Amino acid sequence: MTTRRCQAKRNQEQEEFMRDVRNGRRAKGESESGFALILAILALMLLTTLGLAMATITSTELQIATNYRWSQQALYNAEAGVEVGKIILRSVQPDWTAVLPGARGGTWNGTTSPSLSGGGAAAVYSRADSWGNPSRNFESWNCDQKGNGMGYGVVLDDGGANAPYQYVSTAIGQNLNGAFTLWVRRPLNFRSDAQLADYSADNSNMVLVAEGIAPFTGGNITSAFGTTNRAVQLIEVSLSRATTTISGNCGSRSGQVGGGALGAGFGGCESISGGAAITAALAGQASGGGAELNPNQ
Repeated sequence: MTTRRCQAKRNQEQEEFMRDVRNGRRAKGESESGFALILAILALMLLTTLGLAMATITSTELQIATNYRWSQQALYNAEAGVEVGKIILRSVQPDWTAVLPGARGGTWNGTTSPSLSGGGAAAVYSRADSWGNPSRNFESWNCDQKGNGMGYGVVLDDGGANAPYQYVSTAIGQNLNGAFTLWVRRPLNFRSDAQLADYSADNSNMVLVAEGIAPFTGGNITSAFGTTNRAVQLIEVSLSRATTTISGNCGSRSGQVGGGALGAGFGGCESISGGAAITAALAGQASGGGAELNPNQ
């Protein structure tokens, strides 16, 4: 009898032990429930973050490449504008009086903010361009202290049917991936009394400014979207009329002499030149009581 009771008690203890073990395992399983879901969510968040980062980097690199492309195209358009300007100016005879703003009388110190567009200079033309945009004469005049409000100058206009040369998208029969605008103005005379004045000894010297814009053309240039997203490059060159003493067929020249498809972009037969040629041409020819033209202007 005693043996049976002991056996029954042991059986009961074993059943309770096994029940506790089973209950313990179930409790442990219940405490780990949902862990796989959390792990999956964390992995998904990590992959999403990496994907967004890669997309942002790719988009940024693409935008950088696009900006560089249009910046270079704007520079090419400005260079094209300079060459077209030279061609146009060769046909303006006998000098450039017909396209240059009139020489302003008086002098200025070059450090005072201008109060008048063009500094009182008169433009020969103020016509709207072929797109209906108003003339950009004396653009940026309000921040041009040295030029006393001259700004870029007046838009090149020879009075022809193709003028004014503002937002031009076709040059020498070729369509541009963008446009250019040309301005002309008189060089500055740096006088010996530390004053500035317009160079007025003759009308055969000028500063040509070419603005290249990409990639927009026509009416899109001045739209809100075009104004915000366009690339702009500016080039200024000094030009003077020079008499050439070289004879022969200049069109056959090539190599370092220039003038041909393989040339250096200049030629001995060019009637317009800049830089040192202007300094040599104007040396000693003072306007009023001043010194010769500053070659850096």
